[in-house]
Amino acid sequence: MFWSRALMSLTQGAWCMFAIAIGWKQLSWKNPLFIWSLAPMALWLLGAYQGPMSQANGDLALTWAMYPATVLVVQTTSAEIRQNHWIKIWLAAAFVGAAYPIGYFLTHAFSAVQDYGQGKSLPTFMDTDHVRFSIFLCASFLLLLTQPILQKKIRFFLAAVLAIIIVFLSVRTGWAILILTLFLYPLLEWKQLQAITKNKAGYLIFIVLTLMTSAYFLFPTVQQKIAYSIWEWKQFQPGQYNPTYSDGTRRAINWAAWQAIQEGHSNAGWAGIPATLSQSFTQLFNGQSTEFGWPFNQWLFWWMGAGWWTMILFSGWLLYPIWQGIKLKEPGLVIWTIAIAISCLIETTLNYQFGAFLHLFPLALYWQQAMEHRASE
Repeated sequence: MFWSRALMSLTQGAWCMFAIAIGWKQLSWKNPLFIWSLAPMALWLLGAYQGPMSQANGDLALTWAMYPATVLVVQTTSAEIRQNHWIKIWLAAAFVGAAYPIGYFLTHAFSAVQDYGQGKSLPTFMDTDHVRFSIFLCASFLLLLTQPILQKKIRFFLAAVLAIIIVFLSVRTGWAILILTLFLYPLLEWKQLQAITKNKAGYLIFIVLTLMTSAYFLFPTVQQKIAYSIWEWKQFQPGQYNPTYSDGTRRAINWAAWQAIQEGHSNAGWAGIPATLSQSFTQLFNGQSTEFGWPFNQWLFWWMGAGWWTMILFSGWLLYPIWQGIKLKEPGLVIWTIAIAISCLIETTLNYQFGAFLHLFPLALYWQQAMEHRASE
């Protein structure tokens, strides 16, 4: 996941075949999680028939095939292995991965603070993909809060360390998911928190919210990033495009995608999105071109590729686990579904193989765990 999409594909495929070979008797084809995982492949067809032999279709099929493949693995693995091995390996990988950007900050503090002022983030693994890496760390933070794999004091201490790392990483998507988690988790787990903290949950939440509010004054990364974001948004002018601006690029690309849709250029197929987007962009920005082939919004991508009806179906599929989380009383499932939906507002998170994996793996763990707990009651 950190370095190679090809390696990830091969590993996932081998993992799935091994799981089926040794655990096929445990598979349940009527499992709601498994049925849900098949939906992306069905929806993929609605944007693939327009250009069936294109490479874009094959890439997306490979990415979204990760959903049923991963669910099959989760279904055929015991709860003990998932709890005692998988989650611990995930957390170990998170701290190993976080050592790189934090090590860079400690050894290049002055230049790192200057980079913050220019809207940059600390260097990371995962092909320098800061957004997906911040999602990975946020998933680790949520797992530490919700999974009893270590003593409570150790879990909460490690969660606090991860929260500080996410702040220092200076990726606003990570900040948004972190804030979401800190707000929603106490609301969904109030009774349990009261029991753990001996009826002092309210005081702890107040302290956490106070620290969040004071983060602007405590961390230079927050001050610099917010200041740069405000400055950059003020620079945006209709009809003008500067590729050196991060938010400006997103805004321009999404505006071009929206205009293309308004002019009737939707349902172009996955393979037709780049050409449609490029043509609209050139018309809007005085003949300038762009190297980006997708909008920076998952809903715009689905609308352009397969029409508004498919976008509606995609929305229902993406948000359906919220209902399951409420029904099964699993807060992690609710929080993580909303977190990924937030990331999809400013990125096509699920078009990347590691993005799809980051969406599915924690979600599948929570969902399967909740169903097993319900069945045992």
